[in-house]
This record gives sequence, C-alpha cells and structure tokens, in this order.
Amino acid sequence: MKKRKNDLKEEVNVQQEVVENAVVDNNAQVEQIALEDNKQPEIVEENTKKKSKKVKPELSDQKPQEKGKERILSIDRFRGICMFAMVCSFIFGMFSAFEGLGPLINHDANGFQILPGVSFADIFAPMFIFVIGLTICRSFKSREAKYGTRRAYWQLAIRFLSLIGIGILINGFENGWVDIFTGGKAFTDLSIKIQIFAVMFWIAIALLIVYIIALCVKNEKFKNISLTMLRYFLAIAGVLALYFILVSTGEKITTPVDGERFGGWEWDTLQNIGLAGLIALPFVKFDKWGRLTIVGIIFAVMTVLMQNGLFPLANKILEGGIFGGFSWACILLLGSVFADFKDDKFYWILTSLLLLISVVLIVGFDFIAAKRGCTPVYAMFCSSIAAIIWGGLNFLNNWKPKFSFFEIWGSNAILTYIVTLFVSMLFGGLLEAYIAPLNVWAAIAITICILGLFTIMNWLLKRKKIYVKI
Repeated sequence: MKKRKNDLKEEVNVQQEVVENAVVDNNAQVEQIALEDNKQPEIVEENTKKKSKKVKPELSDQKPQEKGKERILSIDRFRGICMFAMVCSFIFGMFSAFEGLGPLINHDANGFQILPGVSFADIFAPMFIFVIGLTICRSFKSREAKYGTRRAYWQLAIRFLSLIGIGILINGFENGWVDIFTGGKAFTDLSIKIQIFAVMFWIAIALLIVYIIALCVKNEKFKNISLTMLRYFLAIAGVLALYFILVSTGEKITTPVDGERFGGWEWDTLQNIGLAGLIALPFVKFDKWGRLTIVGIIFAVMTVLMQNGLFPLANKILEGGIFGGFSWACILLLGSVFADFKDDKFYWILTSLLLLISVVLIVGFDFIAAKRGCTPVYAMFCSSIAAIIWGGLNFLNNWKPKFSFFEIWGSNAILTYIVTLFVSMLFGGLLEAYIAPLNVWAAIAITICILGLFTIMNWLLKRKKIYVKI
C-alpha cells in the first residue's frame, strides 16, 4: 500500500514536471514568434501555486521606436526660419515700394555682401537643403526597417525625382502659360521643352484633383491608386527634366551647327533639392565619418574643376545645373553629418573648421564663391552658417511655448514653398501692372495679409496633424 502511494506521488510529480516544461516551452515559442515579428514578447503567466513574475520589456527595445517618432523642435524651427525668409524675399520683390530692401533680397553682387560673391539672400536656399540633410538618414532607416533596403532606396529616389518634376512643371507654367495668359506669347512661340512641361502641368493638376476626390470619398484603394499615379507622373517629369538639363549642358559645351535646340535653362530650387537628394542617396547608409569623407572628396575635386575653367560653364545655368548639384548634395550630406554629431563636442569643432577654411579660401586666396553655379567654398561657408544656427536652436528644444511661430511655419515647408511660387506668379506676373506701383502702406498691408494667411494655413494644418509630403 505504501509502495502504491509512493508510485502515485512519483507519477504526479512527473506529470507536474511535464506540465511545467510544456509551459516553459510554450513561453519560449511565444517569445520566439514575437521576436520574429519584430514585436514585444507577450507575457504568459503560469498557472502554478506560486505567482509568476511578469517579464518587463527591455528598455533598449523601446528606445529606438520612441526615438524614431520623436520630433526635434530645432529642425522644425530652423525649417520655419528658412521658409519665412524665402517667402518674404518673394513678396518684397513684387513691390517697387520695397526697392530699398533690395540689398537684403537680391542675390550675387546686387545684394548685401557677407563675403565676396556671397550675399545675404544667398544663404537661405543652402540652409533649406541643409535642413533636409538633418532628417534624410532617419527617413531612410525608418523606411528600411519597414520595407527593406531596396525599397527604401526606391521610395526616396521617387521622392527626389518628384521634387524635380514639381519644379519643372511649375517652370512650365511660369514660362509658358503666364506669358500666354498675359498675351505676351502664343503656344507655338514656346520652345519644345516649355511646350512639353506646360502640357504636363495640366495633367498633373488633373491627377491632383483626382487624388483630392479620393480623399473626400474616403476610399482607401482609390486614394492609394490616385496617389501612386500622381507621384510616378511627377517622377517621370523629373526624369525628363534631368534629360533636358543634360542636353542643355552638352549644347553649352559644344554648340550644335544649327544652333541650340534645347538650350536655355530650366532649373530652380526644387530641382536643386531633388538632384542633391539623388546624388547624396547612395551614401546615406555610410556612417558619419564615411559621409564626411565623401563630402571632402567631392569638395576637393569640384574646387579644382571650378577654379580651372568649369565655373563659367556652371554659371550659365541657374543654380549650377548638374555641376552645381554636387555641391548642393554636399550641403545635404553635411546636414546628415551634423545631425549625427548633434550632442557631440566635435559638432562645434567641425563647424569652426568649415567656417575658417571657407573664409580663408574666399578672402585670402580669391577662390570663387557664388550661388549661381554653387561653388564648393560657397557651399562650405553656407553649411557652417547653417550649422551655427541649428546648433543654437538645439539649446531651445526644451522651450515649448503655446504658439511657436517658426515651428508652425516649418511644419509644411514644401507646400508653403509651392503656394508661394504661385502667389508670386499671380502678383508678380498676371497682376504685376496693378501690384508693383502701389505705395508703401498698401504694400505693407498686402504683405502682412499674405504672411498672416500663410501662418493660419500652416497653423490649421499642424493642428489637424496634416503634413503634406511628396
């Protein structure tokens, strides 16, 4: 009898051990599946007499996710400063009453000179590209984690091509339809380039309207299809723009016997941003030292070329075209490098070195500094100024007022810039004869109204958490 009890007791122990092992194995499988799905492991409690302790997720597992969602206020504010300055320069240029502000808003030799060849107005476009560099690596890593490396590269490439496309289609409207509407030209008077982009402009507007309709009807499939069509159409326009700028560059190097067929330039700020992104894109997976090395190599090569005959050619194309694109890309990459050095003392060492080298080369050795053509020393100097401003703004990240003016202006920068271009075309093109002669008080009143409307637009979009992205 005693032996029977011992056998039963031993059998119960064995069964309990099997159950406990099964629970442990089940927990291990659950954790393994959760880890494979890149999720936090689920917590499974054992049904035993002793209360099991809940396993707390590792802090290191949460930090990258929280950090990826974190918005750095200094970036939004810096972007807002750039946009506000650029919008003001467009508006002030529409009124003859603001002629006295010319030195502040004019580029190159016509503006207030900070250094030989660099005016006050010349520093804002590079600062805006520098801001894009502050977030490009984070954007790539976020996409890579979600979609994989190849698709992350593809998405960013389409994004930058779309920016070029938007810029060239706006140029097609500005240099084509504005002149037609004012009676200055007929459609047949336009060059083949302008005709193509003028027609594509209305196709893009039609696709945009379709996308807006999809948003209104709240059909997810319809919305995704219409957005994809719009984005890829803009990217195709970007590819065409790159083709024409390459052909135009070739025609300036060797003029065809029967004259330039596709000559002239169609290259502006949005095209610059897109090209800079495309050139910088292959290096976003490099570490900060690798990216800094690439910047040094490009600066060295382009400086030798610019100082020995390339600048006159690059200077013929607004913003430098393909040649200037390499220096613009360096500004973007430097922004990404400074973003990685944000909390490191080397941040200010690198800033000081760039500022010192650029000033010495420009002032002491007469190196060419120019926005038009985007020479390397110009890019280096503007990057150092941008780094100083952003570094200062980082000290204000803990200051969070209820109404942060520049943060609001920086929340939808691309949309603000595009709307500004159309406002400038409306007042400075179609209505120029009525707007330009207004007296100073009328000009001030209109300027305040325009800036107020932009502020309200950005405030409402930010409040609704609507961010327009390409």
